[in-house]
Amino acid sequence: MGTCRCYAFRGTEGSECLADHLREVMACSRGRWETEGLARKLSVLYGVDRELAKDLVSLAALLHDVGKADSVYQSSCERLCEEFQNHYILSAQFAAYLGRAVGLRELSTEEIGSTFNVVLLREVKELTEGYLYTLAVVIPVLSHHYAQVNLARLTSKDQFKELRLCESCLDELRELLAEAPSVVKSELPRRVIAVVYEILSKGVQVISDLPVIPLRREHLFNLRRPPPQRFVADAVLGVLNLCDGVVASRSRSKPS
Repeated sequence: MGTCRCYAFRGTEGSECLADHLREVMACSRGRWETEGLARKLSVLYGVDRELAKDLVSLAALLHDVGKADSVYQSSCERLCEEFQNHYILSAQFAAYLGRAVGLRELSTEEIGSTFNVVLLREVKELTEGYLYTLAVVIPVLSHHYAQVNLARLTSKDQFKELRLCESCLDELRELLAEAPSVVKSELPRRVIAVVYEILSKGVQVISDLPVIPLRREHLFNLRRPPPQRFVADAVLGVLNLCDGVVASRSRSKPS
């Protein structure tokens, strides 16, 4: 794991490398019984391949804090970086960007608004790849700090036009992405990982034209009659938050 040059956290009493954090949260989420239960339920209700379901949970874990690799955040880590305000928004926008990059039409400019309305407000009979990716990856990544922010007020003004990857993060993240295919076997998550790996291997530092996520108040507070497929986002979010907390509390108590 070596010397840390790209941080998920750096405080006065401990620190955590971003790549290590993502690696450990992914491993934790993979081993949870809740992940296995979600995979079984998706298989029974929608015919989703169990391995694909588990791989999408792993992918959400892999991407949930990638926004912290932005240069604006990492520049503060030369001394202390305990707060990464809105990094979850940037991470989710990048996850949506990757969905577009692998050809998920549901996340295209023309369809993304309709997609959020459908998966969060209406019942669907079939979970397409795009719907499933939105529920299992984009929404949990966006929401994983829900206790700290009022997402109901999220507008396009709060969102990012680009991700500026800090140069010091490229090698550590590329090493992590090179490991991921040994864990993630399904085609869709592997295609997403391949896109990220290609970006990092080319040394690309600025990723422009990030999608705006069309979140509305009713998406978050449709509690009386949530559509059945909403459980996917809630289940992945639960696993992600549990593992995020466990890994962070363990790692950040260690001396820098």
